[in-house]
Amino acid sequence: MSAHPPLAFLAGDTGVARLMREQDWAGSPLGAPGLWPQSLRSMVNLMLGSAFPMFVAWGPTLSLLYNDAYAEVLGAKHPQALGRPFYAAWHDIRADIEPLVQRALGGEAFFVENLPLRMRRHGYDEDTWFTFSYSPVRNEDGAIAGLYCACADTTAMVLAERHQRAEQERLQTLFSQAPGFVAVTRGPDHVFEIANHAYLQLAGFRDVIGKPVAEALPEVVEQGFVALLDKVFATGEPYVGRSVRLMLNREPDGPLTEAYLDFVYQPLKGPTGQIEGVFVHGHDVTELQRAQAALLVFSNSIPAMAWVADADGGLERFNSQWSVYTGQGTEAALGQGWTGALHPEDRDAPGQAFAAARDQGTEWQVEYRLRRHDGVYRWFLTRAVPQLDASGRVLRWFGTTTDIEDARKNHQALRDADRQKDEFLATLAHELRNPLAPIRAAVQLLGSPASRPAAREHAVDVIGRQVGHMARLLDDLIDVARITQRRVVLKKVPLAVDELVESVLETVRPLAEAKWHTLVATIGGDGLQLVADPLRLAQVLSNLLNNAVKYTDAGGRIGFDVQVEGDWLSFTVSDSGIGLSQAAIENIFTMFAQEQSALDRSEGGLGIGLALAKGLVELHGGTVSAFSEGPGRGSRFVVKLPYSADRQAVLVSPAAALPALRQPQARTVLLADDNRDAVHVLAELLRMDGYLVHTAHDGLEAADLAKRLRPDVLVLDIGMPGLNGYEVARLVRAQPWGDRPLLIAATGWGQADDQQKALTAGFNRHLTKPFDPQQLSDWIAESPVSESEAV
Repeated sequence: MSAHPPLAFLAGDTGVARLMREQDWAGSPLGAPGLWPQSLRSMVNLMLGSAFPMFVAWGPTLSLLYNDAYAEVLGAKHPQALGRPFYAAWHDIRADIEPLVQRALGGEAFFVENLPLRMRRHGYDEDTWFTFSYSPVRNEDGAIAGLYCACADTTAMVLAERHQRAEQERLQTLFSQAPGFVAVTRGPDHVFEIANHAYLQLAGFRDVIGKPVAEALPEVVEQGFVALLDKVFATGEPYVGRSVRLMLNREPDGPLTEAYLDFVYQPLKGPTGQIEGVFVHGHDVTELQRAQAALLVFSNSIPAMAWVADADGGLERFNSQWSVYTGQGTEAALGQGWTGALHPEDRDAPGQAFAAARDQGTEWQVEYRLRRHDGVYRWFLTRAVPQLDASGRVLRWFGTTTDIEDARKNHQALRDADRQKDEFLATLAHELRNPLAPIRAAVQLLGSPASRPAAREHAVDVIGRQVGHMARLLDDLIDVARITQRRVVLKKVPLAVDELVESVLETVRPLAEAKWHTLVATIGGDGLQLVADPLRLAQVLSNLLNNAVKYTDAGGRIGFDVQVEGDWLSFTVSDSGIGLSQAAIENIFTMFAQEQSALDRSEGGLGIGLALAKGLVELHGGTVSAFSEGPGRGSRFVVKLPYSADRQAVLVSPAAALPALRQPQARTVLLADDNRDAVHVLAELLRMDGYLVHTAHDGLEAADLAKRLRPDVLVLDIGMPGLNGYEVARLVRAQPWGDRPLLIAATGWGQADDQQKALTAGFNRHLTKPFDPQQLSDWIAESPVSESEAV
């Protein structure tokens, strides 16, 4: 009685074993597994327990039974192939395998290696290779009942071997045709294994193959080349030689000849990682070396730095000017050592230039700073041209490095002056256009029979204020011109300092209060007296205080301090505002200089106030200075005037007043401009035309009203505080309803690029101040009206 269940041979937990247990075998030629002969059961049990691909083809139809590993060989043919006739499963390769099957069924056991088969197993025909054995299988009667196969898919191995052979053939061709010399030595004695034509030519076509280097080329032993090979073989560290001098005997019994070589000794490792030989590769650079030596003699006679570098920027040689300037010795500068003289911020510039030009094989130039031997950095211009081989590959660079510090400063000064002039002219045009806009609108309002008396009275006030503003701008320009030509005549009188200070504070206090600033004034002593031009001095101090208020965010602190310092009386204006950069401090008193663009300055101005102040102070025999700890950390301006304590003072001081603020009125078209006069008059004109008008005086207010009211038309000034007109336009266009309104830019900036910037920001139209209010009204009339009225 058997010790195992009848189907114990199918008891495995593999996928194919489960399929065999679950499959209905009743109608198959094999019959139920319980009726299979013991010899078949044994073969199946053997297969299912093996991880190696196996199958049995049994019975008259050669029914196919296999294991999981062979199921992977079948691919998409599995699981339908299980129990099917062998030739039905492999009908696509029957012509190839049927003779082999017949050999096995004839009683022969044999082994086939890497048999090529074109088969379909994944839905397409593919070339495969298999190594397998076929063996006949006998039943209990001793008759051959089928065949057994153990196989391996060797496709990947065969393809890899073919690729390797092709690669070896390609490398051999490259090796023999390489333009540089190449050789391989084996073992500690450095026996030549192979050498290409260029190497044999270098050695005088001596018979070197199979000989140690010391025997084949005895003259190189004393020159240290064999010792270098020994070191590379022993340590595994490659050696790179640059323009190394070598004396060779290229003819039998002939004299030694000089050569210069660039070469590499690269260790060759075997499968275990042990060094087995040395790969030698290089170029004969003798002619180049001689040319460079002659070039170096010439280069030492020129004032610029001249140099030669390898393709990657490694310095090979340079003239004496490099060491004179940097203080670097030859060994320190060679290779990449020269980069130690570069300014830290410019370290990447030369390397990027080398890399980009190397790929193209073109000339290049770049500017960077180099440290002088005393630690000072100066700007230099480097130009380089390549030396190319026959294939266009860069071998070396020849270059010069020239000091351009002074030329760069002069060029920058000219550019700054030109830029400042352009900015000044643009700002002047802007500042003159801004008052013209409300004046033109006020005039049109006065000429309209429909205007109300109060509106007409306000229009007259607007015209007066704006004309006064334009007059002050022109006065500043005339004053600067007079100071430049030294035509200003001061009218000096004795002054009481405390009364002067109070009059100046009166002019700035309303503006400071409007921005919620804390204004603190301190006078260091009673009865201080000064001889000066009261109007001009008040002009200087008012300018400094106004700047402090303008360039300090709301809620800041403004200080005005007066102190006696020996023979000088100092007036110090300090603030907690935007601060100044060091570059701004150096140029802030020059003509046209401005720390911020006019677009960012809501109060406007020409940017000549500090230059005017400096000129007036110097006419008084004094000085004016600016101080700041940096951007965002406030500023301090100090005016110092000659002081005498025995003067009697009578104060003469100008005073100024700011127009009262008016509350915006809510209507339909949204007008936004920080010029309140312009907004008020223009709003009245549009109301007379029947439009619903809303007004705003800064960008944040305009954006808020736009979101709440969703107006049909927005007329936006560009240079508003908070958010400028471009930013408000972008916010409107980003709203779900933002594509509906007509957006009109109204600004004193009227160049073509200004109009393009407006269109890019989302504006439909562009008006340059001063513009005709009737044109604006016509544009509004042409715009579509929203379906719901704003509330």
